[in-house]
Amino acid sequence: KLSLNIDILSLRETMESIVNIVQPQIKERKQHFDIFIQDILTEEVCCDGVRLNQVLINLLSNAIKFTPANGKINVFLTQEESPMGENYVRCHFRVKDNGIGMSEEFQKKIFDTFSREDMKVQKIEGTGLGMAISKFIVNMMGGTIEVFSEVDRGSLFRVDLELRVLEEAADRQFWARWEIDRILSVGG
Repeated sequence: KLSLNIDILSLRETMESIVNIVQPQIKERKQHFDIFIQDILTEEVCCDGVRLNQVLINLLSNAIKFTPANGKINVFLTQEESPMGENYVRCHFRVKDNGIGMSEEFQKKIFDTFSREDMKVQKIEGTGLGMAISKFIVNMMGGTIEVFSEVDRGSLFRVDLELRVLEEAADRQFWARWEIDRILSVGG
């Protein structure tokens, strides 16, 4: 059973939190990690920050697990106007890696409970629940989650959410410091 606790969320703090959480694992595994933030309309939105973090950390944990040393893991955050009106913003979160990837057949069931692709992950720990939980959370938030992957070429997970905007609370000064395609490099 899961419920959402909607509150004011700083996307800047969310991205910083993700960096702080995954940075030790990234460095230990000698992987390259970058975050790309572009086209931000507002920093503060209404969302369950704990649940959003849970989804993003799960996606990143899998990317870290299934990407070899010297591999690349990237997170992308972009926004655009929402079809739900001016009180909402559409947020696009992307987690991309160049790891082991997955078969087309497995992609069809990756969001099912206890799903694991046996051929390549037998020695990697996990229950096969993380992706099912992530999909459930994204669905509860009214969003979508998709996967695109090729064996030995990596994976891309897309999460799209329509989030309510706090117009008066938007901190435009922070985003003004970011140039288009500016990279926050964390490892490598």
